[in-house]
Amino acid sequence: MQIDMKKYNKILKITSLLMITSILMLCFAGCKGGENKANDGNITKLSFKEASGYDYLKTLDGEQVTISGYMATSSPVDGSFMFLMNLPYQSCPFCVPNTSELSNTMEVYPKANETFSYTSQAIKVVGTLQVAENEDEPFTDEYGYEFNYKIVDATYTIIKAEELSNDMALWQKIAESDVINDIYAMYDYVNFLCYWNTYFVEAHTTEDGQQVPGYYLYPADAENFIYKDGAQYNYGYKDGYFDGIVAKIEAVDKDAFSDLVENVRKAEKLANKALKELEGKNYTNEYKYIEKFDTEDYVYTLNNEAELTKEMETLYTEFANWLGSWEM
Repeated sequence: MQIDMKKYNKILKITSLLMITSILMLCFAGCKGGENKANDGNITKLSFKEASGYDYLKTLDGEQVTISGYMATSSPVDGSFMFLMNLPYQSCPFCVPNTSELSNTMEVYPKANETFSYTSQAIKVVGTLQVAENEDEPFTDEYGYEFNYKIVDATYTIIKAEELSNDMALWQKIAESDVINDIYAMYDYVNFLCYWNTYFVEAHTTEDGQQVPGYYLYPADAENFIYKDGAQYNYGYKDGYFDGIVAKIEAVDKDAFSDLVENVRKAEKLANKALKELEGKNYTNEYKYIEKFDTEDYVYTLNNEAELTKEMETLYTEFANWLGSWEM
């Protein structure tokens, strides 16, 4: 049985692609609002930590902007556009857990009839900011990723080593450790614990030809995904999981990344709290018609869903802001 785990309700909507922005581009110089004018004329120098909100981005719609980052190796090979990320050595776009909302990533499109050539070096992008007309109706690319803005009619130049900030050496070390990927996986796990009732199994056909309609997870399903060896989220349940992430961070620099360690420890507490909610059967259910699957079935509601949602959003936003605080 092929299980496609997705999140039907995009509960983690952290300020309109907080992650497509804030998490992203640690690499851009931090500036504030209308004061952020680069030296080369009227081009606005973006800081995604401060420009994480849709309202601010909308004020720059149609303006020339500049931002620095790294081209992901998963950018289309035809050079039709690039995934620009704040992390070096990353191959693929990150998404808000179990949504198609880009995180730590932005899309940049070249001028008409031009393409981008791949480079692993840090780059400076200059182009026109294009913002979605409505934050509830984001752009969608050919891969299904959603984002509230993009840079179009863009060009890029390689950033010389001497132009990089002194902190970039430290940032490169944390990127090389691959711990950021580990933290994204950690949040996938914590997200599942907080919202397991919104995950579902797609309709499928068994090996003997029986048609099985899609359904939202039952508590027993959630427990299997957590406790069963080799299951999708079993990695987070293993002894020492969070300790291992912390050790990996502190091996790079214990003092410099103490705030990141604190965020991981908060996520650990939330994970334990959400798991106790599941184990304590702190939920209700209702047998009703489910339009999505055109069938009647039990649908579960978490009694403390609002509280878990708020804590998850707060922690993920904190992590996003940490990523966005790094600048070239």
